[in-house]
Amino acid sequence: MRAFSRAVLTVVAAAGLPGLDAALPTDILGNTPLLKMSDADKKLQYEAVMDVLESSDVHAVREWENKKTGFKGRVDAQGDMTSADGLRCRRLQLRMQLNGSQSLFTFPFCKDAQGQWFIASGKKVSDESSPR
Repeated sequence: MRAFSRAVLTVVAAAGLPGLDAALPTDILGNTPLLKMSDADKKLQYEAVMDVLESSDVHAVREWENKKTGFKGRVDAQGDMTSADGLRCRRLQLRMQLNGSQSLFTFPFCKDAQGQWFIASGKKVSDESSPR
């Protein structure tokens, strides 16, 4: 199953799953703040991502901040798209920031037939405004 939470925690917050940060070579992620995200940070980010994905505004923006850890972030919708197989998709830009270090990712997300959002890695997508 391409569950949204598994995809986001695995790809976006790579250090997020318990024990995964120890398994990832630090030279891949460099000095990225992702290595330091707490469960509370990931929950705030997840909620912001879901708000933006479910928003009727194709350019919705949500910011989040955890004052306890110093983490903050922003999720920007960059428009709707359609996958080649007809799924509703939306491109998101995710920013995470901690102590001056920033990580920035852009992903297309699509919603499957069961209503679950997932990172549409490898899917062909086209902007809603482009001719098909």
